[in-house]
Amino acid sequence: MTADPPAHAAAAALDLVRLFQEHRPGLAGAVRGLLGGHAETQEILQEAFLRVWRARERGALTGDPIGYAFVVTLNLARDHRRRRASSAADVPLQEVPEMALGAHGSSPTAGLERSEAVAAARAAIERLADDEKDVFFLRVSAGLTFDRVAETLDIPIGTAKTRMRAALARLRTRLAPHAPAPLGRDS
Repeated sequence: MTADPPAHAAAAALDLVRLFQEHRPGLAGAVRGLLGGHAETQEILQEAFLRVWRARERGALTGDPIGYAFVVTLNLARDHRRRRASSAADVPLQEVPEMALGAHGSSPTAGLERSEAVAAARAAIERLADDEKDVFFLRVSAGLTFDRVAETLDIPIGTAKTRMRAALARLRTRLAPHAPAPLGRDS
């Protein structure tokens, strides 16, 4: 007598959860080995688990699930490292810690200007078209690659990139009046 499909699926799900729990220290060590001791380890492991889970659901998980999990985890960690390196070079739109904004004795006027700029940025983002806003948030807030954004929204990667370019162009235009004045040289 064979198990009914729901019972078999539940057993397979429990096996996958158990395997991830057993191998979590090794997976986390692999991530830390690529990224150092950063807090992103948990998020990468969660994403890896979801990808392995989805592969199993699609029937695409053949062979060793832990080997597959390690490949997925390492690829996610590498992608994260590349994003982190490129974001340091590009300085994408991101939240800036308050200390960085108002350091060194900022005046009440500077605080008010900063609040106005933040409000303008929020308003500009809200005015984006929904499809542009979806790509913008997935890319900037969630930190997803364009591949993942495209996969998540079920659109071609070129469409995701085009929507992001359009969103950034609109934001630059709308936020130009709020851009800080260039710093002068004190020499």
